[in-house]
Amino acid sequence: MDRSPESMFFDNFASIRLADQWSLLAPGLRSAATRAQAYGPSRAYFEKPNGHSTLLDRLLYADIKTYLVELLMKQDQMSMAASIESRVPFLDHEFVERVAAMPGATKLRGWQTKAVLRAAIEDVVPREILTRRKMGFPVPVGRWLRGPFRPLVNELVLGPRALERGLFDPGALRRLAESHRTGAAEHGDRLWLLINLELWQRMFLDGEDVSDVLHGPETSCA
Repeated sequence: MDRSPESMFFDNFASIRLADQWSLLAPGLRSAATRAQAYGPSRAYFEKPNGHSTLLDRLLYADIKTYLVELLMKQDQMSMAASIESRVPFLDHEFVERVAAMPGATKLRGWQTKAVLRAAIEDVVPREILTRRKMGFPVPVGRWLRGPFRPLVNELVLGPRALERGLFDPGALRRLAESHRTGAAEHGDRLWLLINLELWQRMFLDGEDVSDVLHGPETSCA
């Protein structure tokens, strides 16, 4: 990849990279898959003067203004759906301002991330926790879409209604779904996005009720 922020940060972090978006889209829509269209708003945060000039600080600032917003939205929705009052103490604004002003060497030392945090808690947290690889909260979407939820792919990605919209290249979609089904590649996140796009279109463009979309005979996973 080239050494632009779009390639090294935004595109590398995307579920579907820009070049792959281009190959999935129908030929008449590929011209819309440009860097400016895909990453213009995020690049604006990267370029915005914010008191920092290092690459690390610019990337962290863009991350705070984009991906963190998405994470907090999901966290709030999921916790409230379960009647849980969650808190994010590391995002206290005074704490964030203090940490943001620290030199980059206190945040990243070689390949060691969160350097100052690890140093601050090294006498409190066991070493095996401090040094283990980052763990998220993954849901086995990829495995589900190979197994019990395969009908969702067949209907909402490869089904006639989805293909007739003309947004994507049918052959590219079939190759994507097949390589995931066989385990040749892991495309769970991509298929999940395509499924949700079709669900959105059926509800908000076609006017279908959400219960009909999710529990109709075509999408039933029983």
